[in-house]
Amino acid sequence: MRTDFLKTLTANPNLRTVIISPIGDEPEFRKEFEAPNVCVEKWPRTKVGFVEKRLKNLKDYVWVNRGLTQAIRVRRLAQRGKWGLAWRDTAGRLARTLRANEQRINRWEMALYRSQAALAPLYQKYKPDLAVFTRVFGTNMHMVKEARLRGVKVLCLVESWDNFICKGPLSVVPDSMAVWNETMVDEAAELHFFPREKVEVVGVPQFDLYTDNKSFLPRAEFFHAHELSPDRKLITYAASTEGFIPNEPDIVETVYQTLQGGNLGSSCQLILRLHPITTQRLREEYYRHFTNRPWLTIQEPGRLSKLHDGWDPSWADMVNLASTIFHSDVIVNIASTMAIDAAVLDKPVISIAFGRDRGAENRYFDDIFLNSHYKKLVDTQGLRLVYSPEELRQVVDAYLDDPSIDRAGRTRLRTELCFRLDGSSGQRAARAVLRALDVNVATAAIKDPEVSLAASA
Repeated sequence: MRTDFLKTLTANPNLRTVIISPIGDEPEFRKEFEAPNVCVEKWPRTKVGFVEKRLKNLKDYVWVNRGLTQAIRVRRLAQRGKWGLAWRDTAGRLARTLRANEQRINRWEMALYRSQAALAPLYQKYKPDLAVFTRVFGTNMHMVKEARLRGVKVLCLVESWDNFICKGPLSVVPDSMAVWNETMVDEAAELHFFPREKVEVVGVPQFDLYTDNKSFLPRAEFFHAHELSPDRKLITYAASTEGFIPNEPDIVETVYQTLQGGNLGSSCQLILRLHPITTQRLREEYYRHFTNRPWLTIQEPGRLSKLHDGWDPSWADMVNLASTIFHSDVIVNIASTMAIDAAVLDKPVISIAFGRDRGAENRYFDDIFLNSHYKKLVDTQGLRLVYSPEELRQVVDAYLDDPSIDRAGRTRLRTELCFRLDGSSGQRAARAVLRALDVNVATAAIKDPEVSLAASA
């Protein structure tokens, strides 16, 4: 909404946009987005029913049991519970034998769904022509189910590149989708039986900011704000989602000590960027371990909020992230989408493939770079895997000496994952909305008038 997406919609005087958000009652949020043709409402709380939840689980068992990709097979193994996988596998196989596929279970869900008292007033008040949502795999999708029940068209702006391949079956089947790239069109069709002709490729709206480096903080201002030395090379370590790598603070310690040793010790400094999904407990652990370390700065991801990922970045937060990547010489992570952000700005990317906890909870992800959705990034050769501290030191040294190393791979990564990096993805996403509303998009301002349609791709 902070890209040209919302600006393009609000430029149409005959269109009213209603933003329904869990933080719709926060004054700062309302002040930022409310306008003469933009209304803001708080997302009402609703409860997932017993049968509804069981059907959702059954749908997941069926989807996972099909085992279409290595990432899905890893997801199945990760679901091992107290009784192993026997119950899930038996339920999934039985359902498939009875021809209870995901589409049929979705129909059962909608047949059982009844209008929610908390949601009905909103639909009665605004009488929408289109409902737009972003999380294809959410559990509590009552707002979207309410739209389906009332015959309102539904569009999903799929929020991330990995949603189709590893997040689970569709919670609610939309009428149409807009996605990052062409590969996602194939994934929607092959993994979720969604019609290709109803998927539109628009690019990555949140990356539009990256296409205009004039909007970044100047180097001197950025380094001063983060108490960095302009005379040293900057390495940024992007932390993972909490729980994904249980012993990540230990890995950060190894990375820090590695960068402090040898020739790098006198030429490098490190930003430790915390992940938005970081509890107060883990945040305190990072600060306890790494505060007052020479040549190390901890960076918060931005303002916290009561959203699913606990994060509602302001425009200043977004600019700070873009500036951090732009002014970094190397980006280090384990298996983070930050690798894509870095490649967009042509920054060398290193993924740590050593030191991870191989306990019971994590053993199915021992080789996440080859056995998960992340393999798609690895295959582009746009990032470098390192398997020891010594290899980390060598690769960092090589990248600092020649940043063009692996540039061809980063170009391939950008091309395959991001479609077009022309600053117009937000506008293309808005045009997908206008098209779903049967609004004439010819007058909608856009830098690049061409929109890639899956049907013609």
